[in-house]
Amino acid sequence: MGDATRHTLRGFAEVLVRLGIATEEQAAVGLAEAAGIGMDLDEDFDNPDELTFLVGECGLGFQTPEKVLGYLEDGYEELLVDAAACAGASVVVDDVELVKDADGEEYLHFRRNGRSIWHPAEHLSDSTRYMDWNTAFDAIGDLVPGNDDPRGFYQLDEDSYDAWWLLLTPEQAKGLEEFGLPLPVDLGNWVRDKMPTAEPGTLAWYMEDDRLHASEESRRCLDEWLAPMDAALDRWRTVHLPDDFPFDYSPDSLLVLERLVLDRFDGPASLEVAAGAGDEFYAGAVRYVGETALRMWPCRWTYRHSDDPLMVFTNEPMICPNAPRNFAWDVSPRYALHTLVQDRTPHSLREYLSTVADAVDSYHKALRARTRGR
Repeated sequence: MGDATRHTLRGFAEVLVRLGIATEEQAAVGLAEAAGIGMDLDEDFDNPDELTFLVGECGLGFQTPEKVLGYLEDGYEELLVDAAACAGASVVVDDVELVKDADGEEYLHFRRNGRSIWHPAEHLSDSTRYMDWNTAFDAIGDLVPGNDDPRGFYQLDEDSYDAWWLLLTPEQAKGLEEFGLPLPVDLGNWVRDKMPTAEPGTLAWYMEDDRLHASEESRRCLDEWLAPMDAALDRWRTVHLPDDFPFDYSPDSLLVLERLVLDRFDGPASLEVAAGAGDEFYAGAVRYVGETALRMWPCRWTYRHSDDPLMVFTNEPMICPNAPRNFAWDVSPRYALHTLVQDRTPHSLREYLSTVADAVDSYHKALRARTRGR
């Protein structure tokens, strides 16, 4: 093993410099700090992750603490601010708050470059000083620079308690693995830095936000679906519905539609055949179910194109609640009809679509909790 890869503090410092993670000046400061507390810079360690404290001595990275020293909210704020600092001025974190709504549901809120981000959280008690690691990791992932920056966050130590983290390129991470560090966790979520110009919280804001961050093919497919909406539903009503159908996008109309669908399809197989054949009744039912949701709750049509055949709920029109990520989950009118035909249970369309209402309601409860806490 060469000097540059020896499991010593000096060898680790040299690796950090060689990989472009630390400057020579930072490495020198870190080694001086270690020597100042009596560490032997040339002692060989059997376990390389015992060396990772040197990252902090060099003024690099951040640490996920085993237990927060003060208030839990302050601990999250310190963690996120330290993580964001790894990206320099490209990522700014503020407005960090732990929010508990009237139902006792808890969320971590913060802003990344002006965008509000929410993550559900669970803690052992009101007085606990242990972070929710799932929440913390998701939040750290939201702070990768993204855009054209290839770096992600990597945990250097095997155990997450008191672990040191660095913002690394894949090549730098590979170099540290070759040195012997475990790097058991790497984080990098989908970054959405572009902000809509519409008024926040409005339907226009959410629709603009979707388009800013959707692929070109996703936007094209959504436009292709929305453009003929009124004409397609008018034809569906005229050609395929009985004269007494209550075409008013109401919950009662969904019950009537359920009976028509169940009379027409004896099971999922016949429904899928109709879907594959471009059946007008089926396509109109998908449109009507979605448009009914739009009139009942704050939500919008969306579309996510994917070339991956294993991805679920892609390449089809979906309904998305007007709420931030982690409150909102897309619902599929196609899947709602499939479930109806499979289970043949009355009210199933309304029940499935009501997850839209649940998402919006949860978000509004969290917002009210923030207002009360100020």
